[in-house]
Amino acid sequence: MEFLDNIPDILYKYRVWDDPYQKRILTDNEIYLASADQFNDPFDSTLPYRFKEEDLTPENIYTKLHELGRQQWPDISEEELQGKCYERQMSGVFGNGKYWKDNYEKHKEEMYAKFGIISLTSKNNNLLMWSHYSKSHKGFCVGFDKFILFEVVYGMLGPVIYSDQFPAVGLFDNNSHGLTRILMTKSKDWEYEDEYRITKIDAAKKILKLPNEAIKEIILGYKMQDNYKNEIIKLSKHRFPQANIYESQMNLEQFKLDMIPIL
Repeated sequence: MEFLDNIPDILYKYRVWDDPYQKRILTDNEIYLASADQFNDPFDSTLPYRFKEEDLTPENIYTKLHELGRQQWPDISEEELQGKCYERQMSGVFGNGKYWKDNYEKHKEEMYAKFGIISLTSKNNNLLMWSHYSKSHKGFCVGFDKFILFEVVYGMLGPVIYSDQFPAVGLFDNNSHGLTRILMTKSKDWEYEDEYRITKIDAAKKILKLPNEAIKEIILGYKMQDNYKNEIIKLSKHRFPQANIYESQMNLEQFKLDMIPIL
């Protein structure tokens, strides 16, 4: 798992304690794989396919037709298959990106519905994320061990790519690989989140159970109610003795948060 060397050791998720579903991340060790249409960025579930025009050569198109033809007619001879591919290519329908785009678009909604996604971040002190995802600092933030998290979910883990352009899909990318590239690309407007995503096919809207050891840090928002803080501290002593517990506080000199150790 050398690719994990480039992933931060701890990945964070912002949560709200008075939400009965979100608190289950600590009370029941549950982590939820959302579908793309559940995210607050509409582009997460509507990006169109954009092809690399340089892939659309006659040779590449024939190779792709041969690949798809073998899937469609697994029992015919190679000679018959080549004939069908030649006829299809000579029709001219496959000579531009429109056919391939339409083909991918036809299956896109079905593929979107299959992918489960966990959104994480490298940052536990981001002011905007505390405001947006933790009820204006009244919630909490959980830090996960990347190795344990990956072993449990066993999907594709990597950083989100921030760009002004939609990603281009290669003609020879299969549907799931092409869609993964799309799901891992967001507008530069979101760059402040420094997001990492785990994507897993056939896992949309599923819940996974994590071992206690997966949780390495818990940070309490500086506006969190005292009774909620006490509940989390008591719970953590029992369930997550290995975890470091912090309380966020406003720095007195700069626009930033300080993490004050509690346990």
